[in-house]
Amino acid sequence: MLALLDYAARAASAWFLGFFPFFEIYVAVPAAFAFGLDPVSAVVWPVLGNVTPVFLIVFAYEQLVRVERLRGWLQGRRSARFERWIERYGAPFVLLVTPWIGVWAVAATAQALGMQRATLVGFSVVSITAYAILIAVGIVFGFGLAGRD
Repeated sequence: MLALLDYAARAASAWFLGFFPFFEIYVAVPAAFAFGLDPVSAVVWPVLGNVTPVFLIVFAYEQLVRVERLRGWLQGRRSARFERWIERYGAPFVLLVTPWIGVWAVAATAQALGMQRATLVGFSVVSITAYAILIAVGIVFGFGLAGRD
């Protein structure tokens, strides 16, 4: 029972770091390893934490645009540069930039630009998972190779 509580605390910490803006996947995955989680858990919990804001933003945005006064304000917050990138490169752009710009900013901007919710969620999940796996593989194999001549 104590081992389960210990694992739950480490997993929750990794989830929270994935959820928290600015830490997101780049800090959460290495931290999960530092917490002593196995490679699968070190990817799963930060990914779940980093994907959670996408669902929250999609839900909140859908509720907020129902208020006419807020709809105009939200549409006025669009990023012209991001909008041009979305128009030019489409949804795969989300795949590439989500971990670099941050899931919070990408999800909010994509919603403001009218991107379909399923497209945003799908590409965000794939992007975050792929980057988390790359980071984990780099940690697992990178540290193993560091001491070799």
